[in-house]
Amino acid sequence: SCMALDDDSNAQGDDEHAQGTLSDPEPSSSPTPVAADPPSFAESFAAAEQAALGFLVEEHGFRRDEREVGRAGIDRGVFGRVVYRSPASAKGHSREVTLKIAPLRLELVLELSRTGSPPCRIEELHDLESRRAFPRREHGLYDAMHEPEQLQAEFMRLAGVLRACGERFFDDDPYLWEDLGAKRMRRAQDNAVRRTLAQSRERFRARDWAQVIDLLAPIEHRLGRNATARLAYAKQKARQGA
Repeated sequence: SCMALDDDSNAQGDDEHAQGTLSDPEPSSSPTPVAADPPSFAESFAAAEQAALGFLVEEHGFRRDEREVGRAGIDRGVFGRVVYRSPASAKGHSREVTLKIAPLRLELVLELSRTGSPPCRIEELHDLESRRAFPRREHGLYDAMHEPEQLQAEFMRLAGVLRACGERFFDDDPYLWEDLGAKRMRRAQDNAVRRTLAQSRERFRARDWAQVIDLLAPIEHRLGRNATARLAYAKQKARQGA
C-alpha cells in the first residue's frame, strides 16, 4: 500500500509540473527589434552624391576633392557641396564638377568649370549640346532633404544630363568654353534687344518719335516686321514734325 501511495504522489506531481509547463511559456531569447534612426542629411547627401557622381571617378579618372555639409545660418538651413576634380593636363588645365544643394533656399546646382574659363551650369551645357527639353525636377527639395531616395533621384537627374551631354567636357575640348561664351553673348544681346523693344513700345505710345528712332535704328538689322513698321512710322512722323 505504501508503494501505491508513492506512485500516486509522483503522478500528481508530474501532472502539476505538466500543467505548469503548458501555462507558462518560456521567455523569448530574441529582443524586440528597435526601429533604426533615419539617416541624417549629411549621410543622405554623401550616399546620394556618390551614387550619382561616382561615374566621374570610375569612368573619367576624376577624384573627389571636397565634400562639405553644414548649416548656413539659422534661417538659411542646411546645405551640401561636393567637388570632383580631374588630374591636370600637360598644360596645367584641370576640370571640376561641383554639386551644391540648399533645400530651404530651393537651390540645386550642378556646375562645370575648367582652369582659366568661367564656370557653366549643367543647364547651359544642355542648351548648347542638346535639342531635347531639360528634364524637369520630380521632387521638392524640402521633401528630398528628408527622403534619401528623393534626394538621390534629383542628383541622378542632373548626373544623367551630364552623362548625355558631357562628351566635349570629358574630352577637355577647349572650344567648348568658347562656344559657351558665344552662346552667353548671344543670349545677352537677345535680352538687350528685348528690353529695347519694350522701351520703344512705351515711347511709341507716348508719341516720342525721336526716342523711338534712337532706340530702334541701331538694331534695325535685327528687327521683326512689327518693330520695323514702328520705326518707319516714327521716321515718317519725325519728318512731318508731328
